[in-house]
Amino acid sequence: MILNYYQESDNINTAIIGLHGWTGNEHSMVPVAKSMKVPNAKWYIPRAPYNASSGKGYTWFSGTPENGWKTKKTFNLMDKLFDKIIDDGFLPNKIILLGFSMGASVSLFYGLRLDFSLKGIIPIAAMIRDTEELLNTSSIESKQTPILMIHGKKDSVVDYHKSINLNNILKNNGFTSHLQIVESGHIINIPASKLVNEFIKSGSIANVQFEL
Repeated sequence: MILNYYQESDNINTAIIGLHGWTGNEHSMVPVAKSMKVPNAKWYIPRAPYNASSGKGYTWFSGTPENGWKTKKTFNLMDKLFDKIIDDGFLPNKIILLGFSMGASVSLFYGLRLDFSLKGIIPIAAMIRDTEELLNTSSIESKQTPILMIHGKKDSVVDYHKSINLNNILKNNGFTSHLQIVESGHIINIPASKLVNEFIKSGSIANVQFEL
């Protein structure tokens, strides 16, 4: 497991797992962590385990829709990472799973199958190919995990309507989910960072001010 870290101070009470997008690496989410300036948080930023088909960078899922997808290495990596974070002294209710693009998909597929609830899951620009599989593999406990979905209205890579559909499916199936559409493309911009920061500090979707 190749892992990077970032923290603003030594006074830490929250762990944030930052999952990069397609062709990213263990350095990709560091600028995001720096820009968010989340106080009292330690970021754990892993490198995805598969080589991307582009010839550079890494990916969380390997394969094709026709031949199927390989995910075993990703889920094994996430198991080891959670074991490490818990060994570092963080209880599950102090752990945030934050992912961008493909990393957002991982945050949902992995986070919702855990047999305990988390402080939160924050999928940014997520796309779930198989929502039925997502629901079928999710746990009862995960319905207590607050989910803050964020998507850019100008995203030309993943249409924001996919997040609208996914958010409705999650809410209709008993998950605590909220979607916020922001004026951006396929990036994590300042409004999105403010939402994340506020959500992490408050620990509740209900306490986040969504009028930016």
